[in-house]
Amino acid sequence: MGRNNRVTLADIASRANVDISTVSLVLNHKARAKKLTAETRDRVFAVAKELNYRPSYMARALKTGKSGAFGMVVGDLRDPSYSMLAFHLITAAQARGYQVLTCPTPWGEEKELALLRLLHERNVDGVFFQPGSFRKDPEFYETLRQEKFPVVTYCTPDPVFATVGVNYEPGFRQAVADLARRHRKIGHICSPHTDSRPLTTVCKAAGVEPVEHRFRHIGLPDCADEVAEFVRTSGSGAFIVSGSATAVRLMSRLARKGIRVPDDVELVGVGNLEATEWVQPELSCIGYDVAAMMEKAVEMLIDYPSCEPGRSFMTPSEYIVRQSTRP
Repeated sequence: MGRNNRVTLADIASRANVDISTVSLVLNHKARAKKLTAETRDRVFAVAKELNYRPSYMARALKTGKSGAFGMVVGDLRDPSYSMLAFHLITAAQARGYQVLTCPTPWGEEKELALLRLLHERNVDGVFFQPGSFRKDPEFYETLRQEKFPVVTYCTPDPVFATVGVNYEPGFRQAVADLARRHRKIGHICSPHTDSRPLTTVCKAAGVEPVEHRFRHIGLPDCADEVAEFVRTSGSGAFIVSGSATAVRLMSRLARKGIRVPDDVELVGVGNLEATEWVQPELSCIGYDVAAMMEKAVEMLIDYPSCEPGRSFMTPSEYIVRQSTRP
């Protein structure tokens, strides 16, 4: 037995009466193992199972330079939008033989950077970094750049590292064109970090006044009543909400205040979550293909050495009309 009573390749080799290299070939499913007799392969597998052998991923990483794992730093998994990102990233990674170490922060810049450093130190094969803070530490940023450490950011374009994101312009343009037939003001409810320029540009082109309000805890239950009060007093009859989960919670709070959707206020969420069709009225939204975006993120992490600096992939968006907007 090795340290901590862990079964080693040598233990299996001794019990199976073969050498260590044979055990390594068989358990790592190497092509050369096919040259061994079926009886030898079966015996090695049987002994490994009998001894309850567990592979040492650390040893494999030292030998191959690969850990077989990616890291994911994400703001808050309580929000279904980010849970969906994690689900599709994990699915895409596992389909390619990788696991994902998922690290929620939640939304603390120091913790975000600490987790990124930890994943880097643990020698993961790359990191999907959802918050936009990793340039806040210039020295560490330069270390990652010099090492060409694979980092893919989310909706945060960077001149060095890769980015996946959403082209919101098509969806916003379609939504604003619809709402502008009935409203001259369109409210935008978002977080302090939301890039509101695409929606502002579309509104101005349509001759509509954008009314923006940013909330510290957008997407969390904490501010639902505050958001509902803003909607009630803003003077706008239509709102685009950055985060469909927030829009769903908002509908509930508005109902408590006697404000009907869509009769009194029209709502459009950003993100086509499953929950948008579970509520009444069903939520109109700006939808985009999260699965395709995460597939591309994993491909970028795997192919990182051959990627151009600052490479980006933007998935298109579309306006999905349901019952929270009027005909």
